[in-house]
Amino acid sequence: MSQEQIKSIIPVDKIYDDALSPAMKQIGKALENIAKSSRFLLAPIDYIAYQHDRWERYLQKVTDKVKNEDLIEGHPQIVIPTLEGLSLNYENTLLAELFINLLANSIDRTKQDLAHPAFPNIIKQLSHDEAVILFLLKKRSYKFNLRSDLNVEGTMIVNEVTTLEEFPLDTLQFPQHLPIYMNHLNSLNIAGAFVNNQEPIFDNNKQTGINSYNERRIIDFGELFVASCVPDNFENL
Repeated sequence: MSQEQIKSIIPVDKIYDDALSPAMKQIGKALENIAKSSRFLLAPIDYIAYQHDRWERYLQKVTDKVKNEDLIEGHPQIVIPTLEGLSLNYENTLLAELFINLLANSIDRTKQDLAHPAFPNIIKQLSHDEAVILFLLKKRSYKFNLRSDLNVEGTMIVNEVTTLEEFPLDTLQFPQHLPIYMNHLNSLNIAGAFVNNQEPIFDNNKQTGINSYNERRIIDFGELFVASCVPDNFENL
């Protein structure tokens, strides 16, 4: 049948009319809904594919850290929660690197003694800034001095001023929370702020304040933690 014969049987204007008919509109609406549904239904597949590529990169990093002859089976108490924690972190972040280091040490016979079952859950509790603090404290301690003013009775601190701060505050997203972060790290038995020395401030033979000389540093259990989890180098710091 020729094009002219088809046109004579089904006029062009009739086709447009049909396209605008309720039935055709319904079909078009259905196809639109299917397209929308497909995007949502297929999204997990795309996500899984992306996750697969990401895990390949993670495992390659782990592989690069362990010699073939030193590979040993990791303990489920460490490996499983570490993998879980890693799955919940963005790639190329310091927190992800902590999990990767712990994974590598957990399957390295020469470093397996550094991996502790408590470490995965400790990393899960850390913020980005707290990971940065540990990264920097691994290299050295940082001094900070405070001047505290006492009330008239000399029984209560009424004002406190930082007179020395060695910690590089510009490395933190929320530097104003540094004391809170240190308190949290201390509660995890990883790091803390400690008073090295105090001296009274006198005015007319009356104590009006205190100079406090302090230090932020890794503590005993934290030494094992940073050795096992915290990298020596991180390109973004």
